[in-house]
Amino acid sequence: MNQIIEEMQKLSSSGEPFALATVIDRSGSAPRSAGARMLVRRDGGIVGTVGGGILEAQVQRLAARMIEEQAGVISSYQFNGKDAAEMDAICGGQVEVLVEGLNPTEPQTGLALQGLADAVGGHRKSWWLTVVNKGSASTTHTLVQADGTTIGTLPVGLAIEKILDIRQVAMIDLDQQQVLIEPNFPAETAYIFGAGHVARSLAGFTSAVGFRTVVLDDRADFANRERYPNADAVIVLESFADPFKGISIDRDSFIVIVTRGHQNDLIVLSRALKTDAGYIGMIGSKRKCALIFENLRQQGYKEEDIQRVHAPIGIQIAAETPEEIGISIVAEMIQARARKAS
Repeated sequence: MNQIIEEMQKLSSSGEPFALATVIDRSGSAPRSAGARMLVRRDGGIVGTVGGGILEAQVQRLAARMIEEQAGVISSYQFNGKDAAEMDAICGGQVEVLVEGLNPTEPQTGLALQGLADAVGGHRKSWWLTVVNKGSASTTHTLVQADGTTIGTLPVGLAIEKILDIRQVAMIDLDQQQVLIEPNFPAETAYIFGAGHVARSLAGFTSAVGFRTVVLDDRADFANRERYPNADAVIVLESFADPFKGISIDRDSFIVIVTRGHQNDLIVLSRALKTDAGYIGMIGSKRKCALIFENLRQQGYKEEDIQRVHAPIGIQIAAETPEEIGISIVAEMIQARARKAS
């Protein structure tokens, strides 16, 4: 989504109209779930995907027309037989796609687009509303912010409290209008404690799959921009004795403990268990993890605390190299993220 928002900002600044295509429903073996989105430029170029193949080509053609007409339409695409085989990922599937032309020079649309970009850039929750008028196929947009304020007009009959409770893409029918509501929440943050070989491999993967990535270590020659050019932040700790100093941990925080020593791992883990982190994982053999867990019990931690910890960390794929271990860890993090969102 962030790549699409970045492209929307570019086009908005130049005043160039574009189209957005959003999957709003699917059945059967469709490749993308509700909320999958693709931006189509006036020159036909795209950012994002709604599924590829025949579906994407048809949506691109429709998008070109919507850009010219500055209109929106909900279109159904069904694939059977030869079309299904060519789609590979769709076997008798059906999807509904909202395709809408947007003109950033239109005042309300421009304000809503800027508000969305500001919310994403500032790591703030927001809800993007697309209102489709069934009679005219025109669309309008409203941005709802976490404090309940709006940019644009809220559709009549839709309570702000209901919107703030929505956590997944939803389509609501209101008389002559359909309202697509898309929550845009800040990316979860991966806090990687330790900056050795495994951390270096892992940080590349976490960034690639959409985690905001922060690397922390007490060694400046390891925790630096040269080794972690794509991390969102690299922090050199005074020591691991106070690993969360100046850091706010919440349910969207994923803590990964891969320090250079058992004692540092124990310290970071004991502090992590006092936070509301949504995911806590620690590297190590089964024997090492068992010893650390016993130490925690002696410190007064309960079994429900220890059950929060993914250790040994990672999906079990017989990983050996730092790259393989990084893949196994990020796979488990993706799984945990998906479960948290469901």
